Amino acid sequence: MLRIKQLPTFDSTASGVKNVVDLPLGLRYHVVWLEVGNDDTAANGLTDLVEDIVVKINGKPQRTHSADQLNQLNGLNAGFAGDTGVPTGNYFIQASGVDGEDIRRLYIPIFFAEPWRKTADEVSAMALRANGIESFQIEVNLVAGLAAPILKGWYEFDYDTRPIGLLSKFIRQDYSAVGTSRDITTIDKRDFIESIHLFPTTGTARYVSEVKLTANGEELRDRITYLQNRSTLYARDLVPDTSTVPRYCLDFDYDDPVNGALPTQINGKPINELTLKLTWNDVANGTQTAIIKRTGPPE
Repeated sequence: MLRIKQLPTFDSTASGVKNVVDLPLGLRYHVVWLEVGNDDTAANGLTDLVEDIVVKINGKPQRTHSADQLNQLNGLNAGFAGDTGVPTGNYFIQASGVDGEDIRRLYIPIFFAEPWRKTADEVSAMALRANGIESFQIEVNLVAGLAAPILKGWYEFDYDTRPIGLLSKFIRQDYSAVGTSRDITTIDKRDFIESIHLFPTTGTARYVSEVKLTANGEELRDRITYLQNRSTLYARDLVPDTSTVPRYCLDFDYDDPVNGALPTQINGKPINELTLKLTWNDVANGTQTAIIKRTGPPE
């Protein structure tokens, strides 16, 4: 049975700075919820309130993403309401009140367990066991200029005495995006890679229109367009980005099993080659941000 408790108090609730909460050790965390707001009559959308959210273990980042990026990645797993073609919204942020009013609150889930998995064992497999570590922290960067910021939350947990083991990590990396395509050969060959999420570029926004991936010389993705990829994800009850400048979700375990991720080591040694070829929809001149979801020991 899951228990629910309020988060400890953050070390500060200030706009324009990092606000840190230390979570209790010795628990198994399924979800941590952040409740944010601005006790003022002003725009209170997600990007109006929160910038980066960073999960740390022993002072080292394990997950780095903006609140908006986190919401997009959570939403990929939302599924659809029957045959309506409308996402359920189950894993997106929740909200109360009306945007622009001081009572507006946003509720942001940080999932460690993965309730979208199809079996009970896989749902809880990645729940974070905060055992054998010195600290477990969450940093929240609130947007500068908020008149009266509000930051608190709660967490869902149970007990498991095993050491921390493997966890799901979100590693954010930036690559130069100049021209119409590029090869990325510097992705770390460690852990299991569950997915690579490619956001539109900075500057004049360009999106990844085609991806090719090879590992040890084998083509795992053969110049798959964003529309082909989108259709593939739809067929597995996932919710890809359908905006005019979309995010490309290169999902390796899209057929659901946790063990469907891309292994980057064989017999304890890194694979020889891992090449991600990106093609943009037009000439890019900025930065390509990627969030790589990995399963492995803490950083």
